[in-house]
Amino acid sequence: MLAAAPRLATHGFILAVALLGTALVPLGLRLPAADGDVIQASAGAPRSARQADLRVGTPSTAAQAGQLPALRVYQVQPGDALTSIARQAGINLDTLLQVNGLNASQPPVPGDVMIIPPIDGTMIDVPPGETLRDLTNAYRADITTIRAVNGLAEGSPLPRQVFIPAADTQALAPRQVTPGPAERLHHLARFIWPAQGTITTYFWQYHPGLDIANAVGTPEVAADAGQVVFAGWGSYGIYVEIDHGNGFHTIYGHMSAVLVRTGEVVTPGQEIGLMGSTGRSTGPHLHFEIRYQGVPQNPLDFLS
Repeated sequence: MLAAAPRLATHGFILAVALLGTALVPLGLRLPAADGDVIQASAGAPRSARQADLRVGTPSTAAQAGQLPALRVYQVQPGDALTSIARQAGINLDTLLQVNGLNASQPPVPGDVMIIPPIDGTMIDVPPGETLRDLTNAYRADITTIRAVNGLAEGSPLPRQVFIPAADTQALAPRQVTPGPAERLHHLARFIWPAQGTITTYFWQYHPGLDIANAVGTPEVAADAGQVVFAGWGSYGIYVEIDHGNGFHTIYGHMSAVLVRTGEVVTPGQEIGLMGSTGRSTGPHLHFEIRYQGVPQNPLDFLS
């Protein structure tokens, strides 16, 4: 059973900022009941706040991105379930679990404190010496968005963790890379986007790929030419793995259907399967990995 203290330690800076905001401005976290579950705000939050207050769509422009509210703090109430908290907050269960370091098999404990983001996304650890500009470049994010969601004033030091909001694959800004020794690997291969949708989970220490969400049946394509080395059911539900012949492999997980066979040679952009939610998945999405000599790489470093 998880206690509130470890979570507060993990997200201490962000929680401190959010709690300060709670003291100064009512957050309006109380939502109408759904299926008997109620999300309640901390003391002083207005009871008239609507569920829509927490439902924020994926930003498609910088202007919309800047309007996203900041991360919020929620205290678990008796009768709460992880699924109901996520549903009423308008985010995927995966987002709630990842942001708070939770396990889906362990029910929330009344009194525990959770971070509620306004949108799907990923809480990432900030490497020592990393700047906000470095993060926005690496994740192709809008700097106004990051500041707004994380409650960061211009010029303020970065906390140990920063929340990166979900982004539409078609709206991501190109990554600006300065060639150098550390970038040589990135110039060995370039890949096209394997599917259109919203990036709901980014590459990080415990997630070796990108999750791109869209409707069941959305086409998934080969990110580059290569040979299919696996197509069927396995550790990623129904998935395809392609060997690109230069040390790189790509993996396409949680499909609803496979459209290629093991041993088949594919071309860039060839349709290889349909998006689904098979295997260990809480909703329809593509789990996309790029591996170089067996080691997972950040796909955003290679996608164009």
